[in-house]
Amino acid sequence: MKKIAPKDTDQFNDSVHKEITTFDDLTVFDRNGLAPISIENKFGLINKEGNVIIPFEYQKLVLTTVNAYSAQLNDKWGFVTKSNQILIPFDYEITSDFIENICAVKKDGKWGFIDLINHVIIPFLYDGCTDFKAGLAGVEQNGKWGMIDKNNQLIIDYKYDYLTPVDQNFATFGQITTHQVERPDILAYFPYFLSKDNNLMHFGLISTQNQLILDAISELPILESYENQPVIRQNYQQGYLKNGKDFVKFEQFSIDPYEEKILKQIGVMK
Repeated sequence: MKKIAPKDTDQFNDSVHKEITTFDDLTVFDRNGLAPISIENKFGLINKEGNVIIPFEYQKLVLTTVNAYSAQLNDKWGFVTKSNQILIPFDYEITSDFIENICAVKKDGKWGFIDLINHVIIPFLYDGCTDFKAGLAGVEQNGKWGMIDKNNQLIIDYKYDYLTPVDQNFATFGQITTHQVERPDILAYFPYFLSKDNNLMHFGLISTQNQLILDAISELPILESYENQPVIRQNYQQGYLKNGKDFVKFEQFSIDPYEEKILKQIGVMK
């Protein structure tokens, strides 16, 4: 079994690390006690002693929820086990993760869903999609988003600029604003969402019966609650809506003054 030292990897930096640097200082090991690292921009898998478990042959290697690894080879994605057996062949342009036992994958420019034995559960029909949550997933066709169940039945029609389930009762929707960001490259460093034309997007809340609960007033998708009130972000301040209308800021969150200056110059912060 081949064994390597930290200084052999792309992660080793002579200005930061020393000859006695261990792998624990360089990377985080997963629940298998293994870690993906790269040598000359090729990824493999090692244990804490530096023994090579999976050879350095992949473009990317990422642990998934099914105790296997999503891997990229020859610009295609699939899944391998920790013993480097192919679980899902390298047939896909992009793969997500196995959430609720099915995985969103992209093939020939369209998204669909597969199971652990690579059977197509939902055909490749969609321009975009979310992972399933509580048996529901947001899907995109012709520039608009709706929601399906695991039988590929349309639960919410295609009318939103974005849509993702929160749980079995609620979904958060996106609405494109009229504000077009002139420097999307800078904004990419901050947690904001843009349309394909670089217009700022805001988010609201609906029921899974498509009843409006909260207008699109949040800068982030509404995915959690505090004291049964939706957690939102406004003007880069995170908080919740008291009684559904009064914004209460979480005091533990603050913004760096330099970041605030940049966001005001871009026009996304008042």
